[in-house]
Amino acid sequence: MSLRSFLGSRAGKNFYNICYCWGACLVILGAVLTIMHATHANLFLMIGLCTEVFIFFISGFDEPSREYKWERVYPILNDKNANTDPHVARYNVKTVAGGSANYQKALEQLNRNVETLNELYINKLNELYEAQIKQLKNGGSQMDVQESTRKLADEIAALNEKYRKMLDTMN
Repeated sequence: MSLRSFLGSRAGKNFYNICYCWGACLVILGAVLTIMHATHANLFLMIGLCTEVFIFFISGFDEPSREYKWERVYPILNDKNANTDPHVARYNVKTVAGGSANYQKALEQLNRNVETLNELYINKLNELYEAQIKQLKNGGSQMDVQESTRKLADEIAALNEKYRKMLDTMN
């Protein structure tokens, strides 16, 4: 296990936290004992400082935290003239009003797309189902029915893939 993966694990974070806290405690204790001119004060101070040096050294191998682009989630963060006082207004009126119209258009387009896919899905299923019924009435063989069932399954899989792609784009 590498140092980076260890520091990223729960045990590594616990170890790092314990070393950091104990090192800080020993530095403070050593400083207090040095001020008081106590015996072994320099030893405590040196142990604490060496622990802190070790902690700062291994912190260089720790993976930095991710920086999130919050302005993509909250576009108001990009607006320099936005009212950010929570007591005055909860939202910037211009941003909400403009965003509302765009949101409504996107929602209507999404609804149209879902309705179109649903109609396509139902029509394909009905066509294949009617073809199977027709084959059975005309004395079609078991192989013909199996082939048409396989086609039906392929069509359903293709339509499910379209639904999956649409859901992936929405997320």
